[in-house]
Amino acid sequence: GLVNKRREFEYLLRRQAVRKSDFLLYLTFELNLLKLYTLRVSKLKKTSSSPSDHHIEQHIHLIFRRGLRKFKSDLNFWMQYIDFCKKNESQKKLSSIYAEALQIHPKDVSLWLSAASWEYFSNSSIKNARTLLQRSLRVNSTSPNLYVEYFKLELHYIQKLRGRREILQLDGVKSKKMMEDETFSGAVPMIIFDQAIEKINDDVEFRFKFLEACLTFPQTEKIESHILSSLEHSSFKTNVTAYIARASWLLNTSISSSLKVLNSGLSNCPGPEIHEEVLIFMSSLVTSNPSLSPHHLTYINSAKKLNEKTPKLIRLISEYKILNGQYSETKNFILKEIDNDRLKSPETDTIKVYDILASICYKLPSSTSVISLLEKGLHSISWGSNSSKMKSEYVQRVVEYMLIEGSEDKVKKILKYIEPPSIEPALRTYLRYYISENKPVEDIYSYCVSEFGVGLHCVNFLRDCLNAETDINRRRRIWESIVSAEGG
Repeated sequence: GLVNKRREFEYLLRRQAVRKSDFLLYLTFELNLLKLYTLRVSKLKKTSSSPSDHHIEQHIHLIFRRGLRKFKSDLNFWMQYIDFCKKNESQKKLSSIYAEALQIHPKDVSLWLSAASWEYFSNSSIKNARTLLQRSLRVNSTSPNLYVEYFKLELHYIQKLRGRREILQLDGVKSKKMMEDETFSGAVPMIIFDQAIEKINDDVEFRFKFLEACLTFPQTEKIESHILSSLEHSSFKTNVTAYIARASWLLNTSISSSLKVLNSGLSNCPGPEIHEEVLIFMSSLVTSNPSLSPHHLTYINSAKKLNEKTPKLIRLISEYKILNGQYSETKNFILKEIDNDRLKSPETDTIKVYDILASICYKLPSSTSVISLLEKGLHSISWGSNSSKMKSEYVQRVVEYMLIEGSEDKVKKILKYIEPPSIEPALRTYLRYYISENKPVEDIYSYCVSEFGVGLHCVNFLRDCLNAETDINRRRRIWESIVSAEGG
């Protein structure tokens, strides 16, 4: 029975090349035994305890200790032992286990946080938790997570003290001294924040993690103000992310303050990047608050005056004008930017601007030919070797417009601008047109195979042909092409 089973496991642990799996098997057996023993004791409703009640638990501790002597560097093994101690409320052992584990794994941030969390929440010792986190920061001085969690711990402690005062009904004796007390004013969290940005000084998102932590606790306005003021430092004077982040945060308290930050950003960062971010920010803001439309227009006009405009900025300005029904003005604006060679880079925004232009030309009577404008884009955009997919999507769009206008002869001409690996989307568009017009699928199949060959680049096109074809012989021929394209 039990003795024989334990003897088998002991033999496994005493061999020369002992494995971790041997310890884990032994532990699994003992843990199951402990569950069974606990269940039987609860059924018997035993009231008095005896030394034998803790025998299995002590034996499990012994196996863990023996295993960790052999596998000190295995962090998961340490965490399994810690979890076991927590479940069985072995509080006295936990402090020493954490201490040993941290000596061996001082660079593991999650272990430090686990130890500090246990000291504070389970052992009710803010002093020990602080000591652990301060030690961890000496070893891991550039760990963002450690600083943020230490900051949260101090905020939690302040809230705990406030809650204690309320329970003890000390609110009625709030004195000036208490209000000015450094603990309640948030001095400690602010010191932690200052130390954190001293070590990690150029990361805006890192600073905002502290602000996000403040959201989960009440009465943190002074701390929030301190964090926001750090973003006004000269090192962030030309940082676009800092301005947008500050403006977003200030929206919760004052829209005028938020707009003031945006204006400050525009004056300190005169390039197109800040204008792009401001327009995106304002677009989302105006949706929920239409009264800010005049400010949005001011930023649009400011962006239009820039000498250097990116495709993204041109797209944002065009979208604003389209939403306000300014079709002719938008068309003239885009054409002017095309003439100034500002829509040459192969980007998604460049394609979108040409798409906006095409949609305007369809809406406006006696307007410039859509196809000629799109063809102009095809020739003027500087397509590189890395932009074949984007070029394929753009040509597909051109083909769609050409087929809408019935310019099928131009489609065959335009398809020659694409390399075979990226041609399939345009071919499938062409095929859909053939099907909608009740034209024979055989014609387009024969043309495409002769012009572009059969390969993996057009397998889906061939499958579409197969599904659309009705003649059994032609279906067989297309099927053979698919088999050939897929390599047999």
